[in-house]
Amino acid sequence: MAISTIVKNKRDGTLVLTDNAGANSLTIVYEAGDFSLSVPARTVSLYLDRGTMNATPQIRHVDDQPMTGTFTAQLRDISDAAYATLEELLLGPSGFIGSTWVSTMGANGEVFTCTATWTIEGTDHGDASDHVVACNFCYFTGSLADGDPSTISCSFTSYDLFPTVT
Repeated sequence: MAISTIVKNKRDGTLVLTDNAGANSLTIVYEAGDFSLSVPARTVSLYLDRGTMNATPQIRHVDDQPMTGTFTAQLRDISDAAYATLEELLLGPSGFIGSTWVSTMGANGEVFTCTATWTIEGTDHGDASDHVVACNFCYFTGSLADGDPSTISCSFTSYDLFPTVT
């Protein structure tokens, strides 16, 4: 099948967070549709010949870099023992996430991480499938802000070189 002729926009995306093995999930709703993902991949080093770049540059991959991402949503809740909230990832984790979810680093992992999966609708637009970008081992930070509406701004670092794309 040829490349899609339909430009995708924020109305086509869905963001879901899952724990280890996907036993628990949280679909992010009331969001701005501003999900952003940076994939720096590997650091590239340039090796000079006495300060000069050769006609064919001598470049090599060196250190792997983690991916980073951001998104914002409207603040609707803080924490509860009966259901997961986005805010619980920033506050501990606490509440339902803190007591029920298992980190993608394993039950004994020191750092709590989860998987962030961004699905972009494709089949409704004639594509062969929906488009999925999954970021593994995501550690969340962020901020809560009062306003009209009150918001939660999330940042994450995915300790993986590239996303899983299907």
